[in-house]
Amino acid sequence: MDIRKFFGGREKRKFPEISSSGSDEHEGIYKIPKSSNEPSTSYDRNTRNADPSTSKKLTNEERFENDIGQWVGRSNHLTTSQKMDILKRCWTPPENYNFSEDAIAVGSKRKFNHSWLQAYAPWLAYSKILKGALCLYCVLFPPKKVQGVLGSFIIKPFTRYKDIHEGCRNHISNNWHQGATEAAKSFMEEVPINIMMVSGHQKVLEQNRKIISSIISNVLFCGTHDLPFRGKGQNEGVFYDLIQMRIEAGDQYLQNHIEKGKRNAIYTSPQIQNEIINISGTVIKDCIINDVKKAVAFSIMADETADISGTEQLSIGIRFFDDEKRAIREEFLGFIELHAMDAVNIASAIDHFIQNEGLDGTKLVGQGYDGCATMAGKINGVQTILREKYPHALFFHCASHKLNLVVNDLNCVPEIRNTISTVKDIINFFRESVLRRKCIPNIPAFCETRWSQKYRSISIFKENFEIIVHALDKLSKDGNTATRKVAFQLYAVANKSIFIMSVILIAKYSKLLEPVVNALQSKNLDLLKCSNFIKKIVVIVKDHREHADTEIQELLTAANIAAENIGAEINLPRIVKQQQHRSNPPALNSAEFWKRSLLIPYLDSLISSLERRFSDENIPAFSLLLLHPSNMLDMNTKEFKLKINDFANYYQIKDLESEAELWYNIWKEKKLAKSKLSDMEMSEVVEETDIFFPKIKQALHISLAQPCTTSTIERSFSTLRRVKTWLRSTMTENRLNGLCILSVHRKLLDEKKEEMQQKILSRFCEDSRQLSLL
Repeated sequence: MDIRKFFGGREKRKFPEISSSGSDEHEGIYKIPKSSNEPSTSYDRNTRNADPSTSKKLTNEERFENDIGQWVGRSNHLTTSQKMDILKRCWTPPENYNFSEDAIAVGSKRKFNHSWLQAYAPWLAYSKILKGALCLYCVLFPPKKVQGVLGSFIIKPFTRYKDIHEGCRNHISNNWHQGATEAAKSFMEEVPINIMMVSGHQKVLEQNRKIISSIISNVLFCGTHDLPFRGKGQNEGVFYDLIQMRIEAGDQYLQNHIEKGKRNAIYTSPQIQNEIINISGTVIKDCIINDVKKAVAFSIMADETADISGTEQLSIGIRFFDDEKRAIREEFLGFIELHAMDAVNIASAIDHFIQNEGLDGTKLVGQGYDGCATMAGKINGVQTILREKYPHALFFHCASHKLNLVVNDLNCVPEIRNTISTVKDIINFFRESVLRRKCIPNIPAFCETRWSQKYRSISIFKENFEIIVHALDKLSKDGNTATRKVAFQLYAVANKSIFIMSVILIAKYSKLLEPVVNALQSKNLDLLKCSNFIKKIVVIVKDHREHADTEIQELLTAANIAAENIGAEINLPRIVKQQQHRSNPPALNSAEFWKRSLLIPYLDSLISSLERRFSDENIPAFSLLLLHPSNMLDMNTKEFKLKINDFANYYQIKDLESEAELWYNIWKEKKLAKSKLSDMEMSEVVEETDIFFPKIKQALHISLAQPCTTSTIERSFSTLRRVKTWLRSTMTENRLNGLCILSVHRKLLDEKKEEMQQKILSRFCEDSRQLSLL
């Protein structure tokens, strides 16, 4: 026995099915299923008022004019006047209509409620023929291109009345209904039928894209201002507050989407936020990479740091000359997580980045790193490994790092080394306590990465030296036990003659170096500028060395004033015949002693360190500077041609020699003053090559693309610490990269706001979404 016959029960109700005739715009005409005793009857104009349960004609009382159920799947058979008639006078059951019989007929436990027609007017309609709820607009204006499966309200009546409210809300939010609603409105306004459906669908797309665009704007705002997206709760935080602000400001599309949209298509979840952040970072990076590909040459810059979670991050940047903007550009392109800190892995990460971004390796002319052995090693360093694959990529030791090493080299003078250590201890002593800080003006601590801050700290310390010493004297008497002990020791050192003289000397040359350190951080710095800055310093320091007698008198005068203000006196140290632990030069007077023991060793160390660390070690790179008129005109034509062959052969620039002679003669005929030529920047010289000197222009582009410092890369470390904090320490690498790129390149987003948002929106719409976006 068949188990189904044992349980019995009503036969399932069958709804209209699609025929295979293909005459309807929806792949066939929808048919009412036939009874067991009667043949099926297709709906057409002649059987418009036929009852599906009988073949006889209905009486006038039983006739239901404009019942929407007769046109399910057959709306293309309606004339314009008929559609208008149904829209205006669709059949509505009277209030005393017996819905119970219909419910029994379809096997539903609940019956239709007449009040629902008013609640969901004007689109909800009831069909006596199909005994269920339908959407008036979707039946008359069904979608032409169906993506997915059409269901209740469109090709079959809705009869699950216990879920009527949920079903109506879901139907309102779907794209088919929104398009049909727009089409019905346009039809009522007598818009031509061939434009109606297209315009309705287009309006839905525009509304959906406006919604996503608003969400993207919120993401970009949080990303460019380093704001956290989420709060403690699921729907808390800056991102959700911005959405509410937009709604309060009158964004109706966003309000309707948040309040009435499908719960699985709101697009405000953390996953969507991460996707938009990742897309935004990729769009910005692609925009920069496209500019790099147009350039003649480029250089790679990299540096490493650890984030708040202890992950080693390699910051990658690129430098090139933008011929359209006539400017040198140094751009941060993201972080690469390092799993090992050896040279092979770092070089592999950089090479993998170059390959992934589709950069032309033949255009790579420089590598900018700090001077650590892993990066700068000549045998197994990163720069050596990469040069095996990219032979033109010369290594450039960051000029800022080299200048900092110059300052560190001064520690070979014991008096200077001890003074610097004492200054650090005094600053830290006052910064350790809030009460101590109030005793002196605010003096920034020595920063190991912000070297310009170091020189500024020394200058401020020297300017407030008198206040600091008096504060130490007071704390050595009035403080607690620990404070008194440390304050007394520091006070004793601060009153010594050698300390006072050293502070005055260091502060003087810190002021000399500070502008150069700041200038070296400029993105527009080129090798010529860098070389000129260092040469100027060397010239000044050498001049001070030649006139040491005058310099020591100025130092002594300033030291005596400072000593008098704190109640001390500049005295000569005790001199013995044999001294191993400090300088003990012979001297007839105080000025002679300090000149021989302090000033001359300090200046000699500074000069030798500058000349050694800033020598022209990259001969092909620095020989490109000969194309600058100020250097070129210092030699004759023959000598100029010979030296040009060095970099012409190295960079494989053909026919450069033929242009070089004409280039030399043109600048010689201009007869410009030497000072005016020296003031010309390399980017200004490039403008003279636009028409007649393509090879000279190529050589100058290579020179401008070579890195001088890694300051741009090190600035990204500050961004990393602002973005990845203790409270956000578990973010993924893609999210971190996207947020850091948004933060660093906020100016680029401001300049091309609309263009960037459209690119991000287009990239987001490429994937399949619940909302119709394409």
